[in-house]
Amino acid sequence: MTTTIRVAVALALLGLLIGILGGGGDRPVVVVYTSLDPVFSRSILSRFEEETGIEVREVFDTEATKTTGLVERIRRERSRPLCDVFWSNEPLRTIRLAEEGCFEPYLSPAATGIDGAHRDEAGLWTGFAARARVIAFDPERISGDALPSTLEQLLEPRFRGQVALADPRFGTTGSHLAALLSQWGEERYRAFLSGLRENEVQIVGGNSMSRDRVLSGECLLGLTDTDDVEVSRRAGDRISETLLPEEGTLILPNTVALVAGAPHPREARLLIDHLLAPEREELLAASSSRQIPLRPGVPVPPGGLSLAEVRSAPVSLEDAAAALPDALRIAREILGL
Repeated sequence: MTTTIRVAVALALLGLLIGILGGGGDRPVVVVYTSLDPVFSRSILSRFEEETGIEVREVFDTEATKTTGLVERIRRERSRPLCDVFWSNEPLRTIRLAEEGCFEPYLSPAATGIDGAHRDEAGLWTGFAARARVIAFDPERISGDALPSTLEQLLEPRFRGQVALADPRFGTTGSHLAALLSQWGEERYRAFLSGLRENEVQIVGGNSMSRDRVLSGECLLGLTDTDDVEVSRRAGDRISETLLPEEGTLILPNTVALVAGAPHPREARLLIDHLLAPEREELLAASSSRQIPLRPGVPVPPGGLSLAEVRSAPVSLEDAAAALPDALRIAREILGL
């Protein structure tokens, strides 16, 4: 046997082995970009793989660039998409991508029961399983009657140097500020940020770090999301949260969208159907993410949150998405970011 033949046989055997181990390359695939923490999203995506036989290839964001890294990646890849499904843990950047033409319509039959405030009527994006913006606190360091009931009460002298806020250029803090700008107008929004700066707000790298400043005693209060508080509480940490009963609490749903020109459109639609099924909202409500179902009929376990319990802030997600660039520009200017 010549060397050439030996090489040819070896390559053929290698190809056969790869085919056996990899299913012959015939296994269908779907690529999802997601900013929901892997500890919550992986179990859901694994269940989809088990039920459908479709391989899920996940790309996650980092804590430091939460959501924004994947958003920029989708923009860069627009002329030649590599992603099929965008699963974001907040809605505003999804809405902006939709307005830029990065998604194509898909009205999933699994979205029945999700109201129009949390979905695009043309099917460019759909919300599910929300989180709430809250103020984390140590119940042994501040009593319930001393807690702020509005964000502007954080500007009081008693909270000087005692409030932590995640860098708004990334993640849900930026979404929160955009919602405030759209709701309050620029003058009141600027006054609030200036008040935070003058009251020596502590800017930290992310929502979990805001919570951690409370746990360490470096801050009395930390603006964060419900899931960051719940994960810590289930770990045995002494921490609690307060909503904003006077002005309303901002609710930020997960969103899912079909990428325009997705390489695997059939598989993408199946994954979207899976994510939007009521069972996924129930699972996330019961998990340490403690998310809020958008459908009124989805069971919520003891200690969980339902939409009926939360007085939602009167904010349009579309208006907040439109305000996002200005909200971040003003925040960088005033907070020195």
